[in-house]
Amino acid sequence: MNPSTFEIVISGRVQGVGFRPFIFNLAKKLNIKGFVTNNELGVLINVAADENTIDDFYKQILLQKPQSSEITSSQINKISSSEIFDDFVIKPTAHNLLIDIPLTPDFAICESCSNEILDAENPRYYYPFTTCTQCGPRYTITKKFPFERINTSIDDFTMCGNCLQEYKNSNDIRFHSQTNSCPNCGITLKFTTNLGEILSEKNTEIFKIIAEKLTLGNIIALKNTAGYVLICDATNNEAVKELRTRKKRPTKPFAVLFKNTESIGKYLKIDDLESNLLNSTEAPIVILQLENASDLAINQISPNLETIGAMIPNSGTLKLVMENFGKPIIATSANFHGSPICSSEKEATKTLKEIADYFLHNSLNVLHPQDDSVMKFTEKNSQKIILRRSRGFAPNLLEFKTTERKEKILCFGSDLKNTITILPNSNCYVSEYIGDLSNYDTYLRFEKTIEEYTRIFSFEPEVVLFDAHPKYVSSRLAESIVHQENQIHYQKIQHHKAHFAAIIGEKKLWKTENKILGIIWDGIGFGDDKQIWGGEFFEYHNKEINRIGHLDYYPWVLGDKMSKNPKISALSISDSNPFFRDHFDDNEWNIYSKAIQNPTIQTSSMGRLFDAVGFVLGFHQPIYFEGEVAIYLEKIAQKEFSTSKKELIDYLENIEFSENIIPTKLLFDQIITAKINGISVGEIAKNFHYTLIKCIEKIASSNKIRTLAFSGGVFQNSLLVDMIIEFLSKDFELHFHENLSPNDENISFGQLNYYLNIKN
Repeated sequence: MNPSTFEIVISGRVQGVGFRPFIFNLAKKLNIKGFVTNNELGVLINVAADENTIDDFYKQILLQKPQSSEITSSQINKISSSEIFDDFVIKPTAHNLLIDIPLTPDFAICESCSNEILDAENPRYYYPFTTCTQCGPRYTITKKFPFERINTSIDDFTMCGNCLQEYKNSNDIRFHSQTNSCPNCGITLKFTTNLGEILSEKNTEIFKIIAEKLTLGNIIALKNTAGYVLICDATNNEAVKELRTRKKRPTKPFAVLFKNTESIGKYLKIDDLESNLLNSTEAPIVILQLENASDLAINQISPNLETIGAMIPNSGTLKLVMENFGKPIIATSANFHGSPICSSEKEATKTLKEIADYFLHNSLNVLHPQDDSVMKFTEKNSQKIILRRSRGFAPNLLEFKTTERKEKILCFGSDLKNTITILPNSNCYVSEYIGDLSNYDTYLRFEKTIEEYTRIFSFEPEVVLFDAHPKYVSSRLAESIVHQENQIHYQKIQHHKAHFAAIIGEKKLWKTENKILGIIWDGIGFGDDKQIWGGEFFEYHNKEINRIGHLDYYPWVLGDKMSKNPKISALSISDSNPFFRDHFDDNEWNIYSKAIQNPTIQTSSMGRLFDAVGFVLGFHQPIYFEGEVAIYLEKIAQKEFSTSKKELIDYLENIEFSENIIPTKLLFDQIITAKINGISVGEIAKNFHYTLIKCIEKIASSNKIRTLAFSGGVFQNSLLVDMIIEFLSKDFELHFHENLSPNDENISFGQLNYYLNIKN
């Protein structure tokens, strides 16, 4: 009986993950003839065998897929074919394909490759760029689709005879590994002073020198596979203090690199969920509770906090540093505070020579530099919160696909915590965290990211979406593109509606028949009424989003100063309450009070309310990084919530909300009164959180809405999320971000979702 011919198409994250060699070996095992190749939808397989064998083959593909792969869809169809297969082969990818698949992110170094670089008998001993089909850089080195060596910067290095033999050997872990290289043919290292003097170019020597320099308290700029990081001894108080001074980073916490999760457990509380995430192929930074500071320079690492962002080596370079040094080290983005991460030797030596004493350069061309991703889990309910989505996750959202709209769409996001989102095909691509566009270098990175995406995806936008804020630099760039290209359709989308659309889109709630209440709380966003919004309630129903409530307006004064100094927010909300008089000199008091009495703009910002409450409860310094006061409030409230048995108090318990408006001044006055009455700051902070939750409950109940969706930077607060789950989950269906950050990183994705789903 003649064998039947079948075509199988596998879509998802299936390029750059060893899928073709996996298919090859499986076909050989089952004695199936045919071929496998990359195509525009993922992986295409044509095979000939009897139907039972093909059925078994197909089932095993889905069950045994490579560890780093993610299958989003698969199809198998019997086809008519005159082609006769003599064997099973991996066919080269056709040229000029219009690819419609996820782009593979970077993977942390696997255990097998880690063992090789530490094995003195192995040819790759101390070669930090050792990779296989399951690990190593992907997105950071991608020039264009599909993921073939020729389309990456690793193609700068021609495989030697040994590497080529591994590449062709179906029994080797590097069979068809597009990033394969070794010390004979691959990436080189160079260790220099900050003046450019070369101290060593020998791998085994370099990492011993790095350990010596770290012991002496030196700061080193080290080029990792996704860009440069700054490292120093995390147990050396003076070294960490010096790094803060040089980096101009007064209080924002530093991440700490540990040798492994066992080492982390000596200092920090870590459970299985957190351990698994740290050891995953994404290997993000995970925020953990401090248990035993021991020899860590804790006051310099994480000032005034009881948490540390912990990570373990995600690359061979960091692995070798930790093997030689042993102790925890600071590992922070190599930049001045607010600037983007450096990726080239020229850029790094120019930017970082005043920060770093020494440099570890490598010859890999990093095309898409990325910061480390940052995550945490809430203490009680283990709800995942993404604080920064970057290396290991960007630029894909595997669960998001659309076939309903054919326009090519570019979304510019927000100015703070910027990302961009594009829809060049049926897949959506959300960029890595870019940063604050008020920094000129970050703005240039933003422009470059747009250029790179249009090149990678052979993409010219037909629709441009951007924030409605008239002064956002992202919006101004978008408008300039629209004016240059008359054929481009554009739409301005209100900031908080984009947040709401982002959570609805992430959770696939667009087609629900139920009304959804969006609780969108953040720092600022330009409102439809030309006021500054930030404490918003929206209703989604039948393809419409309407604002139905908010935090009551209070004066927005002194522009950026208000978001940099919490005492200004406190004075504004309290209407110049004499309680704050001692914190202002005469000139300040007169100027600020006058501005508050005659405001040109009002705000409903929940972020600034958190700042004001934090000021009442003891945070009297300037704000050096976004969310600093909220983190302080969360810390003192969490401690009280975890230990105290005192009854929770709703400061607005007997207050009716007119038109779903939370009475901001009344709530704030209650907090001031509690402080005057000697209530502990922890108890007040806890009750403030609880009051906000009761406000949500009151507005949801009065509007008869049972499905609640949360977005905005305020929901990075793990205590607030835990308390929402504890007190509202019985009566309401709750939706939080899990694949995107709740902060402004999700705005670009929200702009896309708003455009695709909301009636205009």
